[in-house]
Amino acid sequence: MFSKAAAQAMHEAMEPIEVPTALRNSGRRALLSVVVRFAIAAAVAGGAALILVMVIPASQRPGVQSNDATSISSLWQSVKGAIGPAQQRKQLATLALEDSSGPANVPLPLGMRVGAPPSGAIVAINGLLADARLTSGKRVANEWRVPASEISAVSVIPPDGFVGQMVAMAELRDSNGAVLVVGSSRLSWKAAASVVPQPSTAVTAVPPARSLVLSPPPQTEAVRNLDPKEISGLVKRGQDLLTSADVSAARLLLLRAAEGGDARAALLVARTYDPTVLKQLGASGPLADLAQARNWYQRAKEWGDPEAQRQLDALTPTR
Repeated sequence: MFSKAAAQAMHEAMEPIEVPTALRNSGRRALLSVVVRFAIAAAVAGGAALILVMVIPASQRPGVQSNDATSISSLWQSVKGAIGPAQQRKQLATLALEDSSGPANVPLPLGMRVGAPPSGAIVAINGLLADARLTSGKRVANEWRVPASEISAVSVIPPDGFVGQMVAMAELRDSNGAVLVVGSSRLSWKAAASVVPQPSTAVTAVPPARSLVLSPPPQTEAVRNLDPKEISGLVKRGQDLLTSADVSAARLLLLRAAEGGDARAALLVARTYDPTVLKQLGASGPLADLAQARNWYQRAKEWGDPEAQRQLDALTPTR
């Protein structure tokens, strides 16, 4: 088809050109007309060839082998990939947590790792005892703040002689302070193995290591000035997490809301410690703490929640 179209165009270009009598003696203009006619014919032939390439698939063109078609297809994909930027899938930040344990007076790894953190992200840590310290980051009010890029190498230094557990509740926040991921890790310190004295050696009485409450005490000695909208949002998210039985994450958010003196938040914090409620959620075990539940129900009552007294009565063992 291409050969016939080109031959026809060339044949038409070489036919005699009829010009007006007045211009018949002008050889220069006649030559120019021939050149123009030839250029038009070449353009027509090129257009026909282009249409042939675009319309007829490579595998059906005469004289083109399947390997050539594959090569052309591969070349086109390479060119298209070089021209158009590759579409990148946005990665979501993640927070991995792991519990750890060890002997008293020994720093333990915090057990947190952040994946794909946004620029300027930090991890806010709550729930540690007042005398505990981190090997990195800084303490602001009642929480520690550590850059997300450093969190995997952070350890917790316990108070001297501490035996028990701390629940480190974490929030991954972006540079604007928005919470991206929440979670918690449990750190346990055990008393060192006792040494059996030799018969010939005088034994000096050594006071036992002090044992503290297993769960972190409520940090409500000073009520923080929080925005009511922020408190409402924290309570709503905490309720949603409780509904899905994610008690540790719910407790973290509700504790922050309770720091603002919110009675409803205090009631919900108490429910995260209430053994009866946790059993209904299928999350009983080390999360339950009767003393903490009673403490938070009492605070909710003092702050004006009408349901708190009923929960206190249900919590008190029947004699």
